[in-house]
Parts: sequence; C-alpha cells; structure tokens
Amino acid sequence: MVGFEYPARPHARRHGPKGYTDYVSYRDWLRDEFTFRCVYCLHREQWYHRGGTFHVDHFVPVTVDSAGRCEYPNLLYACATCNEAKKAIPGVPDPCRTAFHHCLRIMPDGSVDALNADGEKLRQVLRLNSESNIRYRSRLIRTFEVLRINDPALYKEYMGFPKDLPDLRTKRVPGNTKPDGALNCYFALRERGELPATY
Repeated sequence: MVGFEYPARPHARRHGPKGYTDYVSYRDWLRDEFTFRCVYCLHREQWYHRGGTFHVDHFVPVTVDSAGRCEYPNLLYACATCNEAKKAIPGVPDPCRTAFHHCLRIMPDGSVDALNADGEKLRQVLRLNSESNIRYRSRLIRTFEVLRINDPALYKEYMGFPKDLPDLRTKRVPGNTKPDGALNCYFALRERGELPATY
C-alpha cells in the first residue's frame, strides 16, 4: 500500500549522537533517523498538523532498565498512539533487529495482516487492528490513491518530507560515533538537491 510499506531489512542506525542528559535532546536526530514517521505504524509527520503527535520511545522501557534512558541505541521515533499502547509491555520486536516487512502487511482495506509471531505481537500490543485504526488507515489509503491520480502536487505534499528538516550538522552534541550521518541528514540532502520528492 502506498505510504505503508514496512522496511525489508532491520533498521541500521545512520546517526550516533551520545552524551545528552535529557533524552528529548535526541528528538531531531530520531526524526531524521526514522524518516519522520512512526517506526511501528508508519504514520508520517506530514499527515498531522499538531505538535506532540510523535514521541521519543524507549525501546527497553526506563521502568525495566533505567540505564537506557538517554542511550541513543535504545531510542526510537513513534507516534503517540503506538508509544502509549506499547508502554512497558515486554517482547515487542526491535525494528533494529527485525525487518517488519516480514512481520506485517497493510491490506487495501486498512487492516493489518500478521505474517509471523513477531507480527502478531506487534499487531496485538499496538492495537493495529482496532476498529478506529483500521478505519483511519483505510481513509488515508483511499485518499492518497485519489490524490496520486487527480492531484499529484498535493499527493507529493503528503508523501514528501516535512519543511522543517533539522540541520543535524549544526547540533551541539557531546559525542557522536557516526559523524558522517549528520553530513548526510535529510536537510543536507535537500541543500544538495538530492532529496527525493516523495518516499
């Protein structure tokens, strides 16, 4: 489904900031890292108009292991709905170890098929097949298909990158294990004319 394709490989981290004492400071890094969308349900920033819709998610919850509170490898970018559903429930697959493409498939009617046990865990914990989620997802899928055919410019707005791309090259970060990531952040790609119109 257009806009709802899970990655065929586990996510490989592009960035390696470290040393912040407040995990919210990693937010722009995570936005860029996970392409401005929820790692779990694939909803994009471009589909919302309000702040606070996306959270910094601790993959291993702080209540389980407080050491990961400000560790970048433990942080993900998730919509508020998925983050609040996940909470501290154990056993949710890690998108940096598991290719969600092999776990979940979005169907044309907006429902989500689980392809294996990991997919079923994600579907149940995140309530991906709740009536309201299916209805909203179906509406988006149908809307994007109509726009793709009848209003390509508006379609590109929905399927493109947000205007406020963070320039990670200017971020003051105590340490960075992958400094080349900032040189190739999406802001830098746009500056070089290499940013695709849609993704």
